[in-house]
Amino acid sequence: MIKGIVCVAKDWGIGKKNGLLFNLPADMKFFRETTKHNVVVMGYSTYLSLPKRPLPNRVNIVLWDQATSLDCLEGCITFNKFDTLLNFVQILAKEYDVYVCGGASVYRLFLEYYDEILVTYVDATDPEATAFFPNLDKNELYYIDSMLGCGTDNELTYEFRSYKKCPQGE
Repeated sequence: MIKGIVCVAKDWGIGKKNGLLFNLPADMKFFRETTKHNVVVMGYSTYLSLPKRPLPNRVNIVLWDQATSLDCLEGCITFNKFDTLLNFVQILAKEYDVYVCGGASVYRLFLEYYDEILVTYVDATDPEATAFFPNLDKNELYYIDSMLGCGTDNELTYEFRSYKKCPQGE
């Protein structure tokens, strides 16, 4: 399955200054536990923003327009064209969970291909947000399938939500 995994603000903001909007240990734990031993796909800027590169215990795939070979970033598989990446991901997704984890432009490229999107929805906004995820509550391709949990972390209230793709023809 192709899955998105993202933490969003009430206005669907996801980032500022090439970083995350919120410091939520519970969200970081959810991300680690969900993506561990799976495949993660990200853009080059997201890759550079990681505190530890590549993400351990995962197959790391990076979309980077400057990639010159499949292995030009140590420990990663790299692609310089989305259509080639998409073909590879669709093959992998038949056997593995593939998690798209940013940034905003990579999330948008995969929007019509996700089977599920795991959203940490934070009941707050950041006026400095510069990167946004498409508002799934206003997107006819997806519906909220389930609430996976909720809590408060660093004085921020959040919900873990699962959005699924609407069945064809509905």
